[in-house]
Amino acid sequence: MIINKLNHLNMEQIFGGKPLVYTCLACGMGLAANSGTLYAADWVISPSIGIQQIYTDNANLTHEDEVSDNITVVRPTLSIYKEGARANLDFNYAPEYRHYWDETEDNEVVHFMRTEGNVEIAENHLYLDGWLRADRTNITSTGRSGIGGLTGTEDDTDFYSVGLSPYFTARLGDFSVVEVRFTGDRIDYSEDLDNDSSGRRGEIAFGNGSMFTNQIWEVLYQQSDVDYENLDDDNETKIFRAELIQKITNQWSAAFSAGYEEYDLAVADDRDDSTWSIGAIYTPNPRTRFALGVGERSFGDDYYFDFSHRTGRTIWTASYEQDFVSARDELSTQPLFERQDAFGNLVRDPILESSPVTVRAAYSPSITEDFYESKRFSTEFTYQTTRTSINLRGRYLERLYDRSGRDTEDIELSVLLTRRLARLTSGYFQITGIDHEEEVLVYDQLTATLGVSYQFGTDSRVGFNITHLERDADTDVDSYEENHASLNVTSAF
Repeated sequence: MIINKLNHLNMEQIFGGKPLVYTCLACGMGLAANSGTLYAADWVISPSIGIQQIYTDNANLTHEDEVSDNITVVRPTLSIYKEGARANLDFNYAPEYRHYWDETEDNEVVHFMRTEGNVEIAENHLYLDGWLRADRTNITSTGRSGIGGLTGTEDDTDFYSVGLSPYFTARLGDFSVVEVRFTGDRIDYSEDLDNDSSGRRGEIAFGNGSMFTNQIWEVLYQQSDVDYENLDDDNETKIFRAELIQKITNQWSAAFSAGYEEYDLAVADDRDDSTWSIGAIYTPNPRTRFALGVGERSFGDDYYFDFSHRTGRTIWTASYEQDFVSARDELSTQPLFERQDAFGNLVRDPILESSPVTVRAAYSPSITEDFYESKRFSTEFTYQTTRTSINLRGRYLERLYDRSGRDTEDIELSVLLTRRLARLTSGYFQITGIDHEEEVLVYDQLTATLGVSYQFGTDSRVGFNITHLERDADTDVDSYEENHASLNVTSAF
C-alpha cells in the first residue's frame, strides 16, 4: 500500500534485508525526511544479567480476597548486532526465570526473543531473510493483564514464530527491477489452543528503475495461504496491485493505486473486489511530511494519512490506516526490543535500553483464525535533551469481525518522563490510561509507575519502582487493583 511505501522511505525493511524494490522506490525523489543512519562496522555484542525482587498485593488479579506474593525474576540477556557487506544479524534474547515464593503461580521460564537476519547468497541476485520470535500475549482481548505480565498469567500464552524468506532480484536495464520471493513461516502457542499454523506466500514485484527520476511505481502479485491445525480449510489470499507516486513539484506529489484482491477464508465471509486509491503527499521541507489518501478495498472505504515532523530535539509522528488482517498478522509485527530509537539512531542494547513497560498486552487480539478489518490510529511525540526525555503516545484501534459479538475498540494514552537527577542517578514517571469496549466486557484501566535507578561501577545499576494498576470494568468480577514494588540489579559485561 502507498502508506507502506512512505514508511519504507524512512526505514529499512522489517527483516533487515536489502529492500531492493523499495530502494528503487526512493530513487531521485526527496519525499521523506531522513530518519537517521545506522553505523555498525563491527560486531555489537551486549550481554547482561539481572535479578529482580517483586512484591505484589494481588497476584491473582481478583476483585476481592486478594492474595499477595513475592516473585524473584532472574533475567540473563544477550544482544548481538552486525551489519556486513553480505550478511546482517540482529539478535536479541532475554529469557526470564520466575519464582513465585508463595506459589500463586507455577515457577516458569518465559522466553522473549527477536532475531532477524539476512544473507546474500549470490552477489546482487539471491538473498535469504530469516527470523525467530518469542513473546507472551493474552489469549483473548478480555484477558487480565497484570503489571509486567507477572500476574494473571492464566489468561496468557507464549507464542513462537519462525520463518525463512529466500528471494531473487535482478535489474531490467534502467527501466525496472524485479523481485521474486517465497516466504514460509510457522507460529505455535504454548497453550493447547489448536490455533498453531503454517503460512506460505509467493510474490513477484516489479519496481521502477533509475531512469525514473520523478516517479515511484510498483506492480505486485502476491498469493498466500495459512493452514491452521484445527481447520480443514486454509485462509487463502490473492492480491494484484499497481501503485504510482508522481512528483509534481519539489513539495507536492500525487499517489495512485489500482488492483484486485481476493480472500477465500475458512471462518469469515469471502471477499473479492477491485481496489483503488488516490492521495497527495506534501513535503514542505526535509524534516516534515504529510500524506493523505482515500480509496476502496474489498472490505469497504479505505482511508490513510501519515505525518512526521522533526526538529533537533523533538520528533512527532501520526498515522491512520485500515487493513484486513488476522491475529497472527498482528502478533507477528508487535514491537519488541526495537533497534532504533524515536530519532532513528542505533540502539546498542535494545533489551536494556527499552522504555519501561508496565502492561505488555494492553489490547492484544483474541487468538482466532478470523480475518477482520482493522482501523488503527497512532501518534507519538518525543522531546529529548541530554538530561530529560518526554514521550507522549496515543493509540486507537478498532477491530471489526464478521462473526457477531467480537468487535473491539481500544484507546490508549501514555506519558513517560525520564530525568537524570544527578551524574549517576535517574528517575522516571509513567502513566497509562486504557479504554476497552466490546460486547462482553467494557473497562477503563489506569497504570502509574514511579521509579529511580543508580549506576554503580561502569556497567551496573540498581533500580527501585512502585506501580499501581486499577481496572474499573462494567462488572465487579472483572474489576481489580494491583500494587507492585520492585527492586532490581542489572550488570552488563
